[in-house]
Parts: sequence; structure tokens; C-alpha cells
Amino acid sequence: MTETATHTAPADLRSTSRRAELQDKEAKPDSYFNLIAYIGSNAIAGEIMAIENYSEMVPLMPDTESKIEAVKQAHEETKHILMLGSLGRRHDYNMMREIVEPQWFNIRRHFSTAVANKDLASCLIIQDLMTETMAIVLYRTLGREGDSDTSALAARILEDELEHLEIGLKRIQGLLAEDPEGVNESLRWAHHRVMPELFSMVSTSCHSLCDRLNIDCGSLSLGDIKSDIDELRIEALDAYVETLDRAGFDPEVTAPLIESMQSYGGIPTVKLGAAAN
Repeated sequence: MTETATHTAPADLRSTSRRAELQDKEAKPDSYFNLIAYIGSNAIAGEIMAIENYSEMVPLMPDTESKIEAVKQAHEETKHILMLGSLGRRHDYNMMREIVEPQWFNIRRHFSTAVANKDLASCLIIQDLMTETMAIVLYRTLGREGDSDTSALAARILEDELEHLEIGLKRIQGLLAEDPEGVNESLRWAHHRVMPELFSMVSTSCHSLCDRLNIDCGSLSLGDIKSDIDELRIEALDAYVETLDRAGFDPEVTAPLIESMQSYGGIPTVKLGAAAN
């Protein structure tokens, strides 16, 4: 049997060509793709953590419908991992498909503690409010400042993350109506353990991810996507404050928590005070 000849270019040549096309059309340097590899790998780590969180949380959900909903959310996070991985292949850069940075492991550990304590409110606050809010800020930034391909993909994932946040808000509002003091205490517990970890990742430094990606961490610059790191931290803070407000938490409870974030660094005191009011 004679094999039919094809004219499809090898995958590595196609991806390199795709990157060259973007560089030519959108003036993106190699350092930009290194930055997207770093951000994308952290995003994948967050999605992996979300799958594990939702899966671990299922037995705590109060009814069959909410269990099914949590499983569906976990499944949607798997799609995001595949989409981000495909983006890396198209543009010829690595995307880690595992958790590397220690902050993610720390958040997982705190989440598992909440599960062991059968503290559903803390679980929902960590995953549905805190982590989802930070994911929304991340994908909004990529959608606003990335190249055309990255922006389009980020916009698609953002739709799911916004939906997950709405689900989380409804869940927390229901728990607040039943046990406001208990849920407030869960918020305090989760905030002091998880928010420092999340905010420490709003930076261009890393512990070991850059080594795994074989890129120079010092070369990463958010200037490549037109976002100053302090402005990004402020945007994340504003989004977090908005989430807590929409969830229905009392400002008397949230104000001291927001004030405590000044110790995280990169958040001007004036802005922080305004957000807490």
C-alpha cells in the first residue's frame, strides 16, 4: 500500500511559526512569552487546586443537587487546564501541568483542614470566594493586556470563573442567613491563612517555577502586559472587597481583615483605608 503524502508541517514548526506570526503582528518579544508561560503555569496550578478542592468538598455539600454542582465545577476546571496547555503548545512555550509553587500547597493544606473540621463555610470562602476572585483578576488582566490569542482564551475561561463566583456568593449568603456568627468566624480563619498566600503570588518572583520552566525569573516583567504590579495588587484588593460586600458580610467584620492586608506589602495605606470603608 502506498502512503499518501501530506504537507502538514511538524508541530514544533507550526508553533514556532505561530509565535513568529504573533511577534510580527503584535510586536511581542520572547520575554512576553516567558511571562505568559509563568502566569499560565500558575493559572493551571490554581485550576488543579480547584479540582482537588471541589472534589474534596463534595461530601460536605448539603444535598444531591449541590454535590452535582460541585462536581460540575471541578469538571469545568479540567477544561481550563486543557485550554491553557493548548495555548502553550500553539506558541511553543512550556506550561506546567502540576502544582509547583509552595503557596498552592499551603492553600490546599488549609482547605483540607477545613474539610477535616467539617467547616463548609471556610471551604466555600477559600475556593468559591477567595480563589475565584483572584482567578477573575488574573483572567481579566490576560484578556485586557494579552496577545489576541491569549486574550480570547482568557475571556472564555473568565465566563466560567464569573459563574463559579456567583454560585459561591449564593452558597455563602445562604449560610450567612442561617449562622452569621459562625460564617464570620470562618471568614476570619480563612482570611488570615489564605489571603497572604494568594497575594504573595501577585508578583514577578517565584520559588521554583522559573527553574522548572527554564526561564530567568529576573527577566519577567509585567510591563510586557502593561500592568504595574502595585496596580494589579490594588485591583485584586478591590475585587476581594467587592466579593465580601456582595456576599453580605458586615463591614464591621471585613474592615479589620482588609486593614490587616497592609502587612502584605505593595498596597498603599491610603488606598487600603478607602477600600475598608
